[in-house]
Amino acid sequence: MYIKKRALPLLPERLSSKSLSAIEVVLPYNEALEAIDFFENEEYLILGWEGWVKTSDGRVGHGSAPQGTVSLENCTVVEAANICRETIRSDKAGWEKDNPESDEKLHFCITVRT
Repeated sequence: MYIKKRALPLLPERLSSKSLSAIEVVLPYNEALEAIDFFENEEYLILGWEGWVKTSDGRVGHGSAPQGTVSLENCTVVEAANICRETIRSDKAGWEKDNPESDEKLHFCITVRT
């Protein structure tokens, strides 16, 4: 059993300040990859991620975003981080291909066991 607490405060300010949420880790692509590296280096298990989009009028939600991963709770820290990097990269490429003229900005909500 583990104690669930918020992962956003664990991140360095330069990353946490870019989150779309004041509670959850919801970051643009490059910052999401940096957060994955950070969590892996600090040995926090990433449980998964899901896509979020921000529209030009500031609304935030799942919309056209990629679904993300299933639970990675049975993976090692390294395995989970690698799966997240790989799936975020491929799902971002697929989303951009499917939404070439979208004004939405893709973000990634990362859940971590703390």
